[in-house]
Amino acid sequence: MYDILDIFRVFGNGPESRPENIFVVYKYARVYVNMIKAILFGLVVNSASAFNASECRDDHHETWFCDYMEEHDRTYDQREVPIRKNKLMNKRHVEERDGVIFGLTSRSDRFRHELKTNAHLKLTKHLGVKRAVEDEHVHLAAPLHLKPIDWRNVNGRSYITPVKDQGDCGGCFAFAAATVLEYWSRREGEPKSLSPQSLMDCTSRPSEPNNDGCEGGLMEYVFEYAKHHSVPLEVDVPYKERDDTCSKNTLWSRVAVKGYKVLMHADNRRAEGELEALIHAYGPVSVGIDSTTMEDYKGGIFRANMCSRDIDHAVTVVGYTENAWIVKNSWGTNWGEDGYLFLERGKNACGVAEYVVYVTDAKPTSEKMET
Repeated sequence: MYDILDIFRVFGNGPESRPENIFVVYKYARVYVNMIKAILFGLVVNSASAFNASECRDDHHETWFCDYMEEHDRTYDQREVPIRKNKLMNKRHVEERDGVIFGLTSRSDRFRHELKTNAHLKLTKHLGVKRAVEDEHVHLAAPLHLKPIDWRNVNGRSYITPVKDQGDCGGCFAFAAATVLEYWSRREGEPKSLSPQSLMDCTSRPSEPNNDGCEGGLMEYVFEYAKHHSVPLEVDVPYKERDDTCSKNTLWSRVAVKGYKVLMHADNRRAEGELEALIHAYGPVSVGIDSTTMEDYKGGIFRANMCSRDIDHAVTVVGYTENAWIVKNSWGTNWGEDGYLFLERGKNACGVAEYVVYVTDAKPTSEKMET
């Protein structure tokens, strides 16, 4: 969590006090507003009396509501039931808007303060990183126009692991980075799932001013970490949906990163036009997007006019069609098209080109390294 002093620091006498930086007050304050909302919400729905799908049917609630609870494995407090039902009421019928399908998903019953966003992206920390020259993207003289590619199926072979669910933790950066590393860690056959938990915890140690675990982080810090430390399999360090300690263990590492680069729309307005070439040359790329209007997305090509470019969530672009980027999310398979988002191309939709981090060189390995 952020120190309240950070909110007032912009009013000091240093360079951070310039008027154009006042927006930081609003963005930091949102963290505390959401925290207060969560406390108040908890007072209303304390968990003294659990209510599950079976009890929902026994109490003769509407079938659609009980079905939702069962499908998404929900257990509510008795006093919470009318609040959740009301939240879902207007979403229970599938709706199509401009070719995009909306309806009930695994996130539809959640309120804004319950949905963890990536605070590092929300607070635009990626814009202030001091990077080495070799980590900066070299822009193409002109965008290439290449044939569509989908790394989920290239010549009958998949380079992408199944969709995961980050749950109530804002560690999306670790899931997005893991998908990129899984592509590079493959030896034969389909790649194995690497550990988002390890990547999240081990890049969020107090001694290193990098990521903040479930509060969020940047993918580039994960790739920098993977140059020198173990990247274990998920079966070795399972996901816990919460922050944990990265102790100095020696584990089998499955991939060693040699190089990565960062591409940002702030540096070049044509950034999105370069994604095609990057995906063909280097495989999946991790990106930031604005996810604030996507909770009920079930399919279709999500339009640029349905979101902003203020990114708050990390995902991975694993390919593209003629009209859409194919985006692997970490919200489980009961969201989107089996966990995937199709995002309109050519308009920097939802800020897809605002912050792009990709690996340029890595190798699969099986050696013991410290975390």
